[in-house]
Amino acid sequence: MFERDKSVPFRSFVEIERQAGLERSRVMRAYVRGTARAFGQWIGALLVACTRLADWVAAVARRRRAIRELRQLDDRTLADIGLSRSLIEYTVSHGRPATQRPPRRWSERTSDSSFRQAA
Repeated sequence: MFERDKSVPFRSFVEIERQAGLERSRVMRAYVRGTARAFGQWIGALLVACTRLADWVAAVARRRRAIRELRQLDDRTLADIGLSRSLIEYTVSHGRPATQRPPRRWSERTSDSSFRQAA
């Protein structure tokens, strides 16, 4: 009545269940591995962001401390170091402005030993 196809091996329910369990375990391991990798990358990015934030907070604290120390100086001392009271915050944040000097002529640049190439 029913003929069995002999080319496909017969599997019992227990064997099919075991194979399904193995496949499920393999998929879950891959999922967990990928999730752990992504979580590790996220933690790494979070640590980098926290480090940058801490560096920024420390830089702001240093600037505030420098401003506070310069404000404690009298006007004569500030003038001795080339500052006025109104330029303290700008100078601490951006540095001293470069002094204006005329551009050097090309002939002076090439005769200067710092611009010569080593022979």
